Amino acid sequence: MEMAQRVVFSLVNEGPEGPPESAVSEPRLRPFQEVLDEVERGQLAVEAIVLRESARELPPEISRRLVQLYFTGVPTYTLELFHQVYWQKIPLYRLNQTWLFQEGFQIAREPVFERLKRMSDIGLALLGLLLAAPLIALGGLAVWLEDRGPVFFSQTRIGRNHQPFRLVKLRTMRVDPADGDLYTQPGDPRITRVGRFLRSSRLDELPQLWNVLIGEMSLIGPRAEWERLVEKYEIEIPCYHFRHLVKPGITGWAQVNYPYGANLEDTLRKLEYDLYYIRHFSFMLDASIVLKTIHIMLFGKGR
Repeated sequence: MEMAQRVVFSLVNEGPEGPPESAVSEPRLRPFQEVLDEVERGQLAVEAIVLRESARELPPEISRRLVQLYFTGVPTYTLELFHQVYWQKIPLYRLNQTWLFQEGFQIAREPVFERLKRMSDIGLALLGLLLAAPLIALGGLAVWLEDRGPVFFSQTRIGRNHQPFRLVKLRTMRVDPADGDLYTQPGDPRITRVGRFLRSSRLDELPQLWNVLIGEMSLIGPRAEWERLVEKYEIEIPCYHFRHLVKPGITGWAQVNYPYGANLEDTLRKLEYDLYYIRHFSFMLDASIVLKTIHIMLFGKGR
């Protein structure tokens, strides 16, 4: 469990007129020079100093003191870098339509890495289908016995470069459920009894190994989202389309770090993790996601 960390808010006096009146009236804000004094004297123990990005340069004296603190073990980060180093996500407030070209997502789309990832996807998907065949068969039988309905569920999802494909899962909801929320909610009546178990154990995801084998998905990547939701998100979330730079995955960085998204706010938070994965793709990161996914499956945290 993560420990809560106290945050000290302060304001750099960047102009001769002093800080804005609204900032002075905020009781939590303290003068930045005062905070630096306490850190330098050892009266305030801090792990790092975080600066909100600004068009203005820091006063030379402030910059000099920050450099000195850096060499004594107190680093200074921009807020964007702090998100990536500590929370391993990319803050959406820094995104714009040209950010992709400024920062790049080269590694995840490098031909050599793509080929290696594809080869590993094929090998692991084949092995996974062989090992999972009995579980898929048993799960499918349980689905059929409950209501004699179809065993599999397929739906149009959006893949890499915005290409649609049909995703396959074990069915976990009633056949032709009444129109309801676009998201599933805790205790959703549309989910069957067998479906609840399949979702919590993630066994309903196993047929997606076929989507991986034929190249529509990868084992690891952003969640393959329903086309109706993608249409909605691309209107309401600037730069949402960046997540389609790579193939969607059965599991991913957002899936193991954030619970199931049931509203627009959850989607925004998960997008921050998706973009971090796309930008910082590595086989070590993939290995970390696999281990986290196994932990989630063993302890039944799926939905």
